Amino acid sequence: MSQIIDFYYDIVSPYSYLAAVQMAELEAATGAQVIWKPIFLGGLLKQLGNATPLSNQPKKHYMLTLDLPRCARYYQVAYTRPEVFPANTLQVQRAMAALPADQRPQLALALYQAYWSEGQDVSQSQLAEEIMGTEIAALGSAETAKAALKDFTDELIAAGGFGAPTLIWKDQLYFGSDRVALLKVDLLASKG
Repeated sequence: MSQIIDFYYDIVSPYSYLAAVQMAELEAATGAQVIWKPIFLGGLLKQLGNATPLSNQPKKHYMLTLDLPRCARYYQVAYTRPEVFPANTLQVQRAMAALPADQRPQLALALYQAYWSEGQDVSQSQLAEEIMGTEIAALGSAETAKAALKDFTDELIAAGGFGAPTLIWKDQLYFGSDRVALLKVDLLASKG
């Protein structure tokens, strides 16, 4: 039986993008199965009473102009500072939450590509429809999608999560794109 990893992410989170591009390799190297679980990062931070990293202007400048380009080079992925940051990803996150788990990775990666690689505003309904398809994008307005996204966000909070990206394996929390490598080491060590 393969190990199960819960991957909590929001398209608005650049470090979730950097974690997302590592998931296929993590699965291939360890035999683990990653379950992609969209959350609403803004709602999570509000529930926990945390300020966003963007409220600190020096940190925001550092993150967008220095750290993210460095990390993108390291992970060998494209990075373009988005036209709109932060974008309101609530609708696309809801739509993904309403989908079966096996459909989320491909759509999330396409949204990450548009937002963090190409700098496009994925909160625009026309772009979301182009990427996700009209039918899937429309799910973002459904009550079941709203409930599903809230459930994933609440699930992460209940597990001790406080931001994105967060990966959880056997009740162990790994926060940040740079922790994927540590999770990989732990998974491989668990095989003996």
